[in-house]
Amino acid sequence: MTEPRILHLGQVVIDLSMDIDHLPERGGDIFARRSAIKVGGGYNVIHAARQMGAPIAYMGAIGTGPMADMARGALAALQVPAQGPVLDDCDTGYSVAMIEPSGERTFVSTRGAETRVPEGTYESMDLVAGDVIYLSGYSFCHGDNTRSLVGFAHRHQGKGFPVLFDLGPMVADIALDVLKTVNGLHPIWSLNEREGPILAERLGCRPDVRGETKLESTCRSLSQKLGSPVVLRAGARGAWYCQPKDSMQIEYIPTPQVHAIDTNGAGDAHSGVLCAGIFQGLPIEEALTLANCAGALSTTQPGPATCPDEEAIRKAAASLQR
Repeated sequence: MTEPRILHLGQVVIDLSMDIDHLPERGGDIFARRSAIKVGGGYNVIHAARQMGAPIAYMGAIGTGPMADMARGALAALQVPAQGPVLDDCDTGYSVAMIEPSGERTFVSTRGAETRVPEGTYESMDLVAGDVIYLSGYSFCHGDNTRSLVGFAHRHQGKGFPVLFDLGPMVADIALDVLKTVNGLHPIWSLNEREGPILAERLGCRPDVRGETKLESTCRSLSQKLGSPVVLRAGARGAWYCQPKDSMQIEYIPTPQVHAIDTNGAGDAHSGVLCAGIFQGLPIEEALTLANCAGALSTTQPGPATCPDEEAIRKAAASLQR
């Protein structure tokens, strides 16, 4: 019998980052001041969950080649099994980020094995009691992944497995019928302050701001429209959480105030720790507080996979309760 764990149905990729003085002219060539090659994408969520000691498995596709070897090595170092399909005809994809002194980032990304999940992959997964499912909005940029995830959602609707759906920047691009199918799993929808209003507009929500902030009202109206729990993250201002079964009661979740130097990966830290808290059976308010602390503390270090360890996260959460 397989032990329960968090099942990551997103994409692990390789990040190539280069600090440059300016973008080159067309046909030109420049040298970077600094560069780094790291495993990224969905790896950042996995790292955060492991920082909390939660077991997690990567179920996405991995290719064959140097990028895939790097991804496997990073997962193995975290004692995370890569149990998704292995594709022999392509490598794992990578993203090149060119970072100017202003902080402006310009990206060029490839589509590797992680975007080509074979049909039937997720539909054929057998879940066990206690499993927690992580979904990423980025998965729905890719036709193969979308088809497999839609099949997964159809198969497991109404079965009660906890699902976290981090919608992400692709909120405006995912087809509404796909979102409706995923919502059949009644996931926790996790959105930031940019993504929440975009989804609300797409769904035709009409937030009533009387007596509430706009973000509070957006969180409540989304939860009511979806019939599912919603967490709306607002960075240093904390987060709001609403679930329909509580007569649309909305909870404010505080966050520690920090000096942020790099917000890249903060949402991933939040998702990984929230999945871990759900897996560990914590009350949702406690899990969200820990997730807020992880997201905030991750911004105090450069780089995306900077979620702190469990001790630091719990210490920050305790300081909020004094």
